[in-house]
This record gives sequence, C-alpha cells and structure tokens, in this order.
Amino acid sequence: MIVYRTPDLRQHQFFALADWPGGIYASPSVAGSRSGFNIACCWATLMHYGLDGYVEETRKIIKATREIAHG
Repeated sequence: MIVYRTPDLRQHQFFALADWPGGIYASPSVAGSRSGFNIACCWATLMHYGLDGYVEETRKIIKATREIAHG
C-alpha cells in the first residue's frame, strides 16, 4: 500500500493515454492494468537479495527455464 502525505504527491501516480486505439486510457497507477503486486514483489526481492543476489537468482531462473524448454 502506498500512503501519500499530500494529494499533490499522489497526482504523479496517475497515467493517461489519449491516443490509444481503444479510446482514452487512464489508470491510477504507472503500471496500467497490471497488478501492483508484481512490482512490489520485484522491489522487495531486490531489497532482500541486493543487486548481485538478484542477478544470480535471475540467472538460476533463466537456466531452469532453458532446461525445461530443452527437456
């Protein structure tokens, strides 16, 4: 959850796109229709592992994905 100290700070969170083919698209978050959960999880993981640890975990995920794909 994000709690803003002032409405002025909160206004920077909103996203709007006027020339989207489906009409005007507006969202109360930068991520658009994606869940903020994924963004928060990535941030928390980065904070927990640090940059080097995060990169190493990413390498493990990519390796496992390739092994599954080739298997």
